[in-house]
Amino acid sequence: MLRNNWIRIALVIILTLIVLFFIRLHGAAGQVVAQGQSAQQPRGNVESGRLYAQNWCTECHSVELETAGTGKFAPDFTVIAKRRSTTVRSLNAFLRASHKLMPNFVLKRDEADDIVAYILSLKRG
Repeated sequence: MLRNNWIRIALVIILTLIVLFFIRLHGAAGQVVAQGQSAQQPRGNVESGRLYAQNWCTECHSVELETAGTGKFAPDFTVIAKRRSTTVRSLNAFLRASHKLMPNFVLKRDEADDIVAYILSLKRG
């Protein structure tokens, strides 16, 4: 009888460890996907971002493919989009930082996400 109890306890421990391992593995896989999405795939709405850019950024930037080269003194959005260093993360960091030569817009998270999505959409154009 004593041996049967030890076998049952060992089986419970092994099954518990297996379940915990799969829970951990599943959680880690979800974190990798979420990090990949935030680093590569913008969350925002491209059309809303285009409208924000037209309203807020055209004073200094050329914000559309058709107007490339007509910005006053700031780089065109198409130029920004095509830089190797331009990513979701880099644009979000830039938009949330203060700047000497640029107005310090206070953007809500969804507004920044929309502008980032729009700028990155120009990379394909």
